[in-house]
Amino acid sequence: MRPTKYPIIALLLSLALLVSCSRYKNLVYLQPGQSDPEVFVATPPAYHIQQRDVLYIQILSINQEVTQVINASSSANANQFTNDASLFIFGYNVSDSGYVDIPVIGSVQVLNKTMEEARAAIARQAALYLRDATVTVKLISFKFSVMGEVNNPGVYQNYNNQLTVLEAISHAGDITDFGNRRKVMVIRPGTLGTKTFRHDLTNTNILNSEGFFLLPNDIVYVEPVKSYNLRVNLPMIGTFLSAVSTLILVLNYIR
Repeated sequence: MRPTKYPIIALLLSLALLVSCSRYKNLVYLQPGQSDPEVFVATPPAYHIQQRDVLYIQILSINQEVTQVINASSSANANQFTNDASLFIFGYNVSDSGYVDIPVIGSVQVLNKTMEEARAAIARQAALYLRDATVTVKLISFKFSVMGEVNNPGVYQNYNNQLTVLEAISHAGDITDFGNRRKVMVIRPGTLGTKTFRHDLTNTNILNSEGFFLLPNDIVYVEPVKSYNLRVNLPMIGTFLSAVSTLILVLNYIR
């Protein structure tokens, strides 16, 4: 049998193999650099309450009768804070005018306030009716979305005071083999417009980025790699090239 006269086939097969294997450095998160600091000090941004946010508010005092009236909804239904519908029904919804309506105490303006500022405002209002009242305020409508090349895209709920972009991607089942870890965008809608942050998850500099910590309603988008279409069709291309090479070998053998 004479050797094949078509070395181009072997070249194509080699190129296909190279394309199918992602480079190691494109897959590893937070690769250290030569001048990386030992401690990264990214600061979580302070969230300001927006219209239609849902808050958990609890007020306690030595006046048991009044506090029972105030906390009747949240106390009796504490075990029902299990899904979006129950959060909306039993939480305190911020109105379009920026107020929350609390039994006995009345309406309190919380729009554009941080959680601590809102707690202080409610405490001042509660002091008019209760003695030595203790106020707890928490945001329970912390939603975020993850889309693009992740294993489980969707809308998720966060029940922690802070959330990082890496944690958000973990909620979505990590980035797929077709996702570009060097091109991840955080989309942040706000009252003054929408901001975007572009991240390279393979670089430790992300730990100092303003967009490393997420805020409610943020969207994380993972771009596909440039060779997405080629990788998707690679099995078909491999099968075709294998068939062609087999056909050439058979023809050489016949000759």
